[in-house]
Amino acid sequence: MVVLFTCVIVLAAAYSFWYLAARRTSGRHGWQVMWRLAVLIASLRIGALWIGAATNQGSGWLQIPGYFLQLIGLPEIYFVRSMRNTELKWEMTATLLLLATSFVWAALFVWVANRLPAKMSVPTDR
Repeated sequence: MVVLFTCVIVLAAAYSFWYLAARRTSGRHGWQVMWRLAVLIASLRIGALWIGAATNQGSGWLQIPGYFLQLIGLPEIYFVRSMRNTELKWEMTATLLLLATSFVWAALFVWVANRLPAKMSVPTDR
């Protein structure tokens, strides 16, 4: 059932990207927006990863929100799961991976935003 749901989500995302790729780009958002968005995404995801890792040091109820903070790094941190037993190595590798993929996510968001129709201004009579 999970595999079927995942396939439906992937097909829906592929169709929407195919539909957006056929549209003409307006070029509203450029490199400056992409860099700002990438830094914002990276700082949020890497900060959540390290705060989550810091809460796992103790043995208390703080491990629960810390675990959920680390889930913000999904799906990328899933690729470094084999290093999970050496904590510092896993955190550093996950940080580098999140840093690199934040630029990919930002580029994707800017690409989609450039292909969405611009808001049309409504003339007002005054």
